Amino acid sequence: MEWGKVGAGGLHPALDGGAGLQAYCRSRTGLLADDGARWGVLILPGGGYERIAPAESEPVALAFLAAGVQAFVLSYSLLPQSWPQQFLEGAAALAWLRAHAGELGIRPDRVAVCGFSAGGHLAGCLSCLWDHPLLGERLGLTPEQVRPNASILGYPVVNDMRYIAPLGGEEELRLDRLVGSDHPPAFLWATGEDATVPVQNTLDYAAALKRAGVPVELHLFARGPHAMGLADRESARDQAHYNPHAAAWHGLCVDWLKGV
Repeated sequence: MEWGKVGAGGLHPALDGGAGLQAYCRSRTGLLADDGARWGVLILPGGGYERIAPAESEPVALAFLAAGVQAFVLSYSLLPQSWPQQFLEGAAALAWLRAHAGELGIRPDRVAVCGFSAGGHLAGCLSCLWDHPLLGERLGLTPEQVRPNASILGYPVVNDMRYIAPLGGEEELRLDRLVGSDHPPAFLWATGEDATVPVQNTLDYAAALKRAGVPVELHLFARGPHAMGLADRESARDQAHYNPHAAAWHGLCVDWLKGV
């Protein structure tokens, strides 16, 4: 693998704080896949905006990498740092991937965002608000630099005020009220047994996407708690988070992504 970690200042000179981007990239060795046309995926782990969940970080990146997708995990700012810091960091990371696409072996029009739980909320914000005036005012970025080409959300926070209100945005950051027709194609998955972020969050987002005419693929698995990550042994912190059936989400997602 090539590359390593990029700090906040490396992502954008206007950023400060402890944000960082960890890259997981295949080297160019003359193989057919080394044609510079790979997808790149920006992974935003969950953790309630209070921590970066390990199960949704490196294991997910390595799974995407094994599937031929260059992967990048963003450690974004946490509470008490409030909105829009996390949003600015995510936008800067997307723009950085596009600016370095040639070096990273990806196409600039194949940059996806993948978020889980609170990270799914952040991924949704980037998918809905990529043309927000703040990005130009604070970072000098254009919508074209920021907009994801695909959006992948696992059991996302959509309208649960327990997680949104501490950011300071409250009603303004409810994803189901932000979706527009220019939202990128979306892949959603969740489990019906999730007691931490109820599945209705995912269903509300899927309904909003459908109303807006956005292509959406939704997979709802009956069993499994919150924060399953890959739902396999590589990301499960205990037996309850290991569900080979739900683990099928990742293969389905990769097939979907390569068809976008």
